[in-house]
Amino acid sequence: MDDMPHKMVFVGATGHSHLVLGELEHYSQLRYVACAPSYPGEDLGRIEYVDADGHTPQVYDDWRIMLDRETPDIVVVCGRHDTNGPIAIEAAQRGCHIIAEKPAGHSLDEIATLRRLVAEKGLTYASMLAMRYEAPFYTAHQLVRQGLVGEPYLVAAQKSYRWGVRPDWYGRRSTYGSTMTWVGIHAFDYARWVAGVEYTSVCAYHANLGHPERPGCQDVATVMAGLHNGGSALFNLDYLRPEAASTHGDDRLRIAGSAGVLEICDCGSRLHVITDEKDTPSWPLQDPGRTLLGDFVAALEDRGDLLAPAEEAFSIAEFAVRATQAADERRTISLQTG
Repeated sequence: MDDMPHKMVFVGATGHSHLVLGELEHYSQLRYVACAPSYPGEDLGRIEYVDADGHTPQVYDDWRIMLDRETPDIVVVCGRHDTNGPIAIEAAQRGCHIIAEKPAGHSLDEIATLRRLVAEKGLTYASMLAMRYEAPFYTAHQLVRQGLVGEPYLVAAQKSYRWGVRPDWYGRRSTYGSTMTWVGIHAFDYARWVAGVEYTSVCAYHANLGHPERPGCQDVATVMAGLHNGGSALFNLDYLRPEAASTHGDDRLRIAGSAGVLEICDCGSRLHVITDEKDTPSWPLQDPGRTLLGDFVAALEDRGDLLAPAEEAFSIAEFAVRATQAADERRTISLQTG
């Protein structure tokens, strides 16, 4: 792209908007010009952002009108879960580069359409799979690539959240989607990325057992996947973390390989590595030295690559959709093609 500032707009304020707004001051080539709700009545307080650098976005009531009038270069999609796929597709059809909340879509058709448009139009697409940038997961990824644990055969991951206060639309499957597509996708992604494996089949269970006031939101889920090397992966997801817990979430990962075991524990803050030679309860963590927004800008300007490339975002979204389908239909789904 040329040296002119890249015009950026936001649609929605529901997701991880801080991944962009928290870094915006470091990128003078970005100009945040407007925002709009992803659905009528959405509170935009989190993204009505004003700072000393002149980011004073105009607020629109309709995101399509905003796209018509502003003709942005970049659209940041942080809407209600069911809106993110359609909004990203509309932005891609207009030739806009995209930073989007995960998943890429709530259906296989949405994901396929977005994948096609991004490829055909040569767009930069970044998904908010930000756990790859956290030092324990980044370090673990490097260690597995170096062969420290050998071939990974068994993978176990956890995402546990406090319930807190959840909006009304969490109560409807049509707007919430599933806990696998919203929460589980983080674990599906970091497990696959760190271990360097591919999923070949999936079966799952999910239910709402503890929060009947939001029946469309599954507060417990278990997912099991086959791996390309004959191993297996197990994922536990829940919204049952007690309110008195010291952190909102408790993220974990354990990989058992042919030459060792590594575990990310203590709410995702500590990396424990065991090999035949040594037991290291607190392995030194490596800061990735990069951020999601920084990677996006570098990719946009042909100076670097995304830590989570678009194709990996699309394929992990497909896995999350398939896992949800497996739970709904109470069957095992093969993910192998050909």
